[in-house]
Amino acid sequence: MIIEPESPKSPTDPAPAETSRDGLAGPARPHAQPAPFPIFVDTYAMPPPYVSYRAASPPPETPAPTQTTPLLPTHRKFSTHKRRRRQRRIIFVAASVLLNCLLVLLLLRRGRRSIQDDTHVGIVVPEEPLPHHPIEAVKPDPGLGRCVRRAQWSNATLLPSGAAFAYESSARFGFSDPSMAMFLLAQGAHASGHLDIHPSSTELPYLLVTARSHSLAVRDRANVCLMERDKDGLGVGVFTPNAFDEQGPQDKLEFDLALYLPTAGRRGSSPPLYNLETSLPLFAHNLHSLKDAIEFQELHLKSRNAPIVADSVYARNATIRTTNAHIQGSFDASAHLSLITTNALIDTTVTLHSTTIFKTTELVMQTRNGQLESAINLLTTSATGEGGNFNVSAHTADAPLVISFPKSPARSTLNFNGVTSNARADVWLNHAYEGRFALLSNIVLVDKRPFLDVKNLRSVIYDALEDGSVLGVVSWKKWPILKSKVVGNVNVTTSNSILNFFV
Repeated sequence: MIIEPESPKSPTDPAPAETSRDGLAGPARPHAQPAPFPIFVDTYAMPPPYVSYRAASPPPETPAPTQTTPLLPTHRKFSTHKRRRRQRRIIFVAASVLLNCLLVLLLLRRGRRSIQDDTHVGIVVPEEPLPHHPIEAVKPDPGLGRCVRRAQWSNATLLPSGAAFAYESSARFGFSDPSMAMFLLAQGAHASGHLDIHPSSTELPYLLVTARSHSLAVRDRANVCLMERDKDGLGVGVFTPNAFDEQGPQDKLEFDLALYLPTAGRRGSSPPLYNLETSLPLFAHNLHSLKDAIEFQELHLKSRNAPIVADSVYARNATIRTTNAHIQGSFDASAHLSLITTNALIDTTVTLHSTTIFKTTELVMQTRNGQLESAINLLTTSATGEGGNFNVSAHTADAPLVISFPKSPARSTLNFNGVTSNARADVWLNHAYEGRFALLSNIVLVDKRPFLDVKNLRSVIYDALEDGSVLGVVSWKKWPILKSKVVGNVNVTTSNSILNFFV
C-alpha cells in the first residue's frame, strides 16, 4: 500500500477556524497532537544534511481576524484633514465678507461719493479733510498785507453734470475809498482762474469772487479775505494750500475775479485816478474797454503762465508782465509802459502820449521765442500838435520783429532800438521822423516809400559799410538840423536773416 504524502503547509497559512456556537468564525485552536512528520518519497528532495528539520523553530502564528478588527485599513487621518481644510475655507470666506461690509460702511460714513458723468467719472470727493492730515492755506507774507475779513460764501449751487466742477459759490468785497491803492493777490498751488476788469455805473468799486470746486470742503480750504496794507492800501487775497502728496483732481480749485470800477465819482463828480496792482499767478487778465471810461495813475498787472489781454486801457504808468503766455490788445500810456513776457508773442497797438516837453514817454517791449509785433502811435498834447520826446525799445530772440509807427507828430524826437536774432526784422518809420539810423544784419534792404512831397523837402541819405551795416540820415529842409536841436536815433539789429527798413 502506498501512503500519499500530505502537502506541506506553509508556515504562513492560517489554521482553520472553528465555528462557535453562534455560527461565527473564531480563532483556530491548536491541535492536541503535533503534526505528523512528513514522509519523504523519491519525488521529494531530501533536506541538506546540515539542517535539522525538527530543530527549526515553529513559524509565528498570525492571529486571525476577529469580529472587531476591520478587514481593510482605515482612512480616518485623511478624512480629518479634509474636514479641517473645509472648515478653514468657510472661516476665510466669512472673514472676507465681513471685511468688505466694514469697508462699505466706512466709506459711507466718511461721505464719499463718485460723480458719474462724462467729466466727473472716477473723481472721489471727500466732504471733509482727513483729521490726521490737515490741509491748510498758505499764510500771507506780512509785507503783502494782513487779512481783516474772510469771505462769506453765498449762492452755493450744484452745477449740472458735464460741468468741469461740481459746486460754485460767490462772495463780494467792497472798496470804501476808490482813491486808495487797490491790490489783488493770490498764493498757493491751487489758486488759478480769471480776472476781468469792467467799467461800472456804481458809486464804489467792488470785487465779485466766484469759486468752483468739487466739494464745499475743498473750497473751504482756501482763505479768501479782505486785506489792508499800511494806511492807503486795500485789496483782496486768495490763498490756497501748497501742493501735497495725496492731492488729486478732486482737490482742484478755480476762481473768477470780476473787478468793477465806477466811471463817475460820487454825486456825478469826475472819477478818481485809479491805482491797481495785481500779483495773480495762473490767472488770465482781461481788461474790457476802459480807455474812454476811466484812467489809471498806476497800473501794474503781473501773472504767470496765463495771458493778459486788453480791449483798451489808459494809464500814466503801466507794467504788464507775464511768462509763457501772450500779451495782446490796445494800451495807452503818457509816462511809461512796459510789456514783458517770455516764450510767447506780443501783439499790441500802443499809443504814447507826450504831455510835456520836459519828460520823455517810454515804451519797453520784451519777449523771446515769440514774435514781437506792435503798431506804435506817437501823439502830443501841445497846442501846435508838434514836438514830443519818445523812447521805444523792442527786443525778442529767435522770432520775427515787426514794428511800425503809423502816427508821429512833426518835430518830435524818437529814439528806437529794435533787436532780434535768427529771424527777420521789419521796421516802418513814420515820414515825420528826422534823425539818424543804423541797420545791422546779413542782408539789409532799405525802401524809400513814396509819399506826397511836392516841394521835395525830405531827404534820405544812407551808405552801406563793409561789415554789412547800413548808416543813414533822414532830414527835412524846412527844419534844418541845428546844433541845439536833438535829433532822433534808430537802431535795428538782427542776424542770419533779412532786415527790411522802410523809411
